[in-house]
Amino acid sequence: MREKVLEEKHVGYVLGPPGTGKSTAAMVFALAVDRTRWDVIWIHVEGKILKCVHMSGQERKTGTIDIAKLTALLESINAQNCLVLVDGWTYTESRGDLEGTCFLWYTSANVPGEKRLVFICSVASRGKSSADFEYDWKILEHEVWSWTLDEYLDAINDKEFFNNVLPKLDATSNNTSSTNAMQQAMKKRRKSQSDDPFDNRAFLLETKYHYAGGSCRCMFLYTTAEVIRQLNRAIEMLPDYSTATLSSGSRSPLIVNRLFALFESHTSTGVIAPLISRYTAIQIGIKTGPDEIKHFFFKYREFANPAFSGWMLEMAFFISLRHGGLEIFDESNNIVDKWEQATVVDSDGVPELKNDGPVWIRPLQWNQGGYDAIMVCKQTRFVRMVQITCASTHTFRIDYFYSWLKKLSETNGSFNVDKLEIVFVVAKDSLQNFTISNATGQGLLEAFGWEKNTEISRVRIVGMRGLISDFKL
Repeated sequence: MREKVLEEKHVGYVLGPPGTGKSTAAMVFALAVDRTRWDVIWIHVEGKILKCVHMSGQERKTGTIDIAKLTALLESINAQNCLVLVDGWTYTESRGDLEGTCFLWYTSANVPGEKRLVFICSVASRGKSSADFEYDWKILEHEVWSWTLDEYLDAINDKEFFNNVLPKLDATSNNTSSTNAMQQAMKKRRKSQSDDPFDNRAFLLETKYHYAGGSCRCMFLYTTAEVIRQLNRAIEMLPDYSTATLSSGSRSPLIVNRLFALFESHTSTGVIAPLISRYTAIQIGIKTGPDEIKHFFFKYREFANPAFSGWMLEMAFFISLRHGGLEIFDESNNIVDKWEQATVVDSDGVPELKNDGPVWIRPLQWNQGGYDAIMVCKQTRFVRMVQITCASTHTFRIDYFYSWLKKLSETNGSFNVDKLEIVFVVAKDSLQNFTISNATGQGLLEAFGWEKNTEISRVRIVGMRGLISDFKL
């Protein structure tokens, strides 16, 4: 801003999704401006009310006005040079008067001195604009990208900052979990570590990242429960869950901007805008169905990485179970089975099994060890436990599977398991090269007919369609 706005006299538009730190960065700039040379006016937009701060030398004045009185305020500033920053601007109709008023002041010959103008936007795009207008007034856009996991990790390496935000890194004790599974996971991760939260900061951050994704506001300002409520409310505000709405991306006026992240494309011109977090993608995916969500993710396939691909495969698994069923493939790419559409219950423990028919259980704990899905059928006394992975190799942690089966035996609605099936599900294109590297906890499943040291050979390995690799336009 110092170079492009103050020195080169551009009108600045700082763009990006909410919660990326645009306003904070702009405020740091505003406070650092030499106020012996510049008066600074900060205008924060809240609906039709403007909260204004006027900084002149060592003096600071604050107040609230409506848009109709903004012209009078700007023209009353008796300063040689004036910098105006408008925080919270969007392209909606209600903001049109605000932008127009600021430009009338900026272009007015009746207001003496040097003038500078910056809009800090809560959107990824300004919408349609005139090329001539952009050229004449030296409009310059700057995009602020959503935060990556590495950037978060760099931030919390500062111990003072980490201690300040530690109460918000609370996903391991999130109330949405019905058990203390997350706390147990923390203990397992800490066996060879200290109990100092700072030494476990990466784990705390990665767990919250499932919900907050690229929004540093969600990561550091709100608790996990607050983030979940906000995201659920934003999802409900979507006009519909159609392909057209989702495919329009973060630059559409139909989309709730806080549901999208924004990243620079490294393989093409422009930007890519995936959904803000894994939690958001799963919730929208469940509501849309497999075909619609495939169109959306196909647009952003270049953003895929092993972690991204892994949770997309898991999402495709549950979406298919809720919408028509899941086709199962062998190494020859033949469909050998179809797991029919069924009820899916979210639970870290053993939910009440009211239905004698098949019920699928999806763990609430997103980084649950061992299994990712469990099918229970009381009528046939059948339990199918599923590990979903995009990796080329995976360990078989039998203790996790046994732990859940033990919980089942201790519930009021327990039954003797006559058939236990453990299945590793991978993307069908990776099926031929997939291997189970080793097993731990051999012998724990003997009560279910699994002879000790034969467990790996008993595991069924199958393939399924992914959201991107198997999608064709």
